[in-house]
Amino acid sequence: MANTNSLLGELLVDWQLASRQQMETAVSESQNRDLPLSLVLTMLDIIDPETMRSAIAAQSFLRDHVISADQTTQAMALVKKKRISFGLAMDLLGIQASSKPRNRLGEYLVESESIGREQIKTRLTVANKTGIHLGKVLVTLADAHHDLIDHALSLQEKVRNGDINRDEAIDRLYSARRCLEVITHVAHDSIESQSTLGKLLASAGFIEDKDIELAICVSQEQKKDLGDSLIELNWVKAQAVYAALEIQKLIRTEKISINQGIQQLRRLRAEVGIAENVPTHPDAQEERNLTFYYFLKLAGALPRSSDKTAQEAVYPKDRIESQLEETWQELKAATPSPRLPEDVRDLLSQCGFLSEEQQIMVQRAGRTYKQFRERRLNIEQALIQFHLAQSSSSEPGPWSGTFPSLPIF
Repeated sequence: MANTNSLLGELLVDWQLASRQQMETAVSESQNRDLPLSLVLTMLDIIDPETMRSAIAAQSFLRDHVISADQTTQAMALVKKKRISFGLAMDLLGIQASSKPRNRLGEYLVESESIGREQIKTRLTVANKTGIHLGKVLVTLADAHHDLIDHALSLQEKVRNGDINRDEAIDRLYSARRCLEVITHVAHDSIESQSTLGKLLASAGFIEDKDIELAICVSQEQKKDLGDSLIELNWVKAQAVYAALEIQKLIRTEKISINQGIQQLRRLRAEVGIAENVPTHPDAQEERNLTFYYFLKLAGALPRSSDKTAQEAVYPKDRIESQLEETWQELKAATPSPRLPEDVRDLLSQCGFLSEEQQIMVQRAGRTYKQFRERRLNIEQALIQFHLAQSSSSEPGPWSGTFPSLPIF
């Protein structure tokens, strides 16, 4: 029988949504591919995305003690049988949730005046579409300092364990936010001077101080940005410049500290080297092995059909996977353009992407997937960036988001 502190994997087995053997396979695959367990379960067709969302909702209700373990199990059995949402299953079973307040991270952040309600709604939409925890979405998009999110999650757990009450948790979070603001405000002037592009790159070991001074002279003479001059001189790789600029933005908006930013750049230097002829870290020699087909699947971007069997008969998985990999190679080689080449459009049509909107979506996914394959984003960041691009109809930039190695939880 599941208890309120059960991990999601244990609950999924208890609710008979996955067998013990399937869970062990998924855990192993999660470790080998460096993917979150929930995404691996979806990728391997063990649990569909809708059921996974219901399971996460059920776990939240259980942890907040608003329904019992037996009620949760009954509702999840109906979710599995009828393929409906957890909320609808509760309604059909006549399960009334307790009137006690819920312990949701988003509500804590809003009530402590850490993040606005509308922004939380927007980020929750991304979290629901990707299946990624709201806290990770907020940190990835630099909406909140990771220390604040970490503290909020700790307080959330204390409330669920009965160590403190909800009002006390919100008061503590409010105080923590105010302290963080005071600390960062005092250091603001120092941060501005210490987080110039040149100093960040030099501190991370990409270039020496004397070369930065020369590059500044060159950029001023040519009336170009320092980053552009460093790339043209082949003194710093473009990827490192883009990353340093993004790190600079995160530092100056007080999302991460200078030391954290420099540490991330040093890790990047270990992977990509300093310039084109510098050997790279062995782990960075090979691209990640998640196929474009599975990336689209995790992004919820594959063509859908109410009759899955009929769909697979028309568009067999093996053929689609092969053709999408061919499509990816074409997209990677093609010159960026608002309109896809005809051969790519034909390939996508054969895979079931028939409308122009669907094909543009694949093109947008391909650009985000490229950042994942090149280890510039982890899978969660790539999925988040894809859904943001989808909702805003904007194309992803050359580098976006925080590093996979940023401490989050």
